[in-house]
Amino acid sequence: MTSHQRPPWDIDDEIKMPVTASTRRIADKLFSEIVSGVHSYGTRLPSERALTEEYDLSRNTVRQALALLEDYGLTRRRVGSGSVVCYRPDDNEHSDKLSIKPPNNMLNLTELGANTSPLELSVARSILEPEIARLAVLSMTPRDIGKLFAILTEMDNVTVDGERFAELDDELRMQIARGSHNPLLISTYEMINLVSRDAAWSAQRRKSLTPGRIREYRLENRSLCEAIEQRDIESAVEYLKLLLTDFNQDLMRGS
Repeated sequence: MTSHQRPPWDIDDEIKMPVTASTRRIADKLFSEIVSGVHSYGTRLPSERALTEEYDLSRNTVRQALALLEDYGLTRRRVGSGSVVCYRPDDNEHSDKLSIKPPNNMLNLTELGANTSPLELSVARSILEPEIARLAVLSMTPRDIGKLFAILTEMDNVTVDGERFAELDDELRMQIARGSHNPLLISTYEMINLVSRDAAWSAQRRKSLTPGRIREYRLENRSLCEAIEQRDIESAVEYLKLLLTDFNQDLMRGS
């Protein structure tokens, strides 16, 4: 993205936050400064008070502008630290999925899935996912969290189709990974998801999910997402570990 590009709220037809013209003007100004590098990744924006004085606007107008930046993933607010820039110059914030184009010498993921055991997948997920959950609690924007709950709503409508539920479960995990806003972690977890889908034993496990197991997973997923929404790191990690325990038991049972 370059500094001449339009702000994402000018492109998004589904902007959920009604704001005044003054709010959008200051948000546009801050957006331009962020993408041009005036405020780089990891730095703090000027305080609400400083922005209020600089632009001669009300505190509420400035607060709404900062909330708009956060809503679109350009910044995140930390208690005691103000708004911190989380935009990177090579980000593609209008894309939900990271496009992975491996080089020709990279191990074929289909082959990797065929050669990976249930235990090996369980170990990889158990190492990676708790840390992803921690980062997601700290880094997810309100829009990221809204996407989580949209997936949960779809899951609520699945009661007997184990394969469809597993697809949505994968999508939910991938959305949590994206919420970390860490490109390397996102790419790594995308690979784990692909391996999991390609493995024959995993496909069998997905088809064999019972309505009772689907219901249990759905409740655990909701608890996990609510902990993320409440920014409760410890609870999010504990719910994630509980889900992984159930997943590992089902995986080993069905392999």
